[in-house]
Amino acid sequence: MAAGMIFEKHQICLCSVSVGKANYPRPCIILDIEPNGTLAILPISTKSYTRATMFKIDSSDSDFADTGLTETSYIFDSPVRDAAPFHMIKILGNLQGNLKARFIDWIGD
Repeated sequence: MAAGMIFEKHQICLCSVSVGKANYPRPCIILDIEPNGTLAILPISTKSYTRATMFKIDSSDSDFADTGLTETSYIFDSPVRDAAPFHMIKILGNLQGNLKARFIDWIGD
């Protein structure tokens, strides 16, 4: 973890977590922050895997630049993972504006 990182809900971070057989840093979105500092996260992928329960972050969206992502990406609704702050490598960006509103509606936050 980079010193001095302050985490917030709906922030997108580069995170060191394994997803399936993939064991490399990947973007994730912070859903919640527990009182003990543990972060509830969902991994983000550039592949859709044709699952119906995903949220698309389209690179053509007017709020896309705020995410810090480099291409259209997808957030799947499960499983929510717990991550310690030291798993976070850097903060990439945030969901903002209409994109954030649509995500909150989708996730039920």
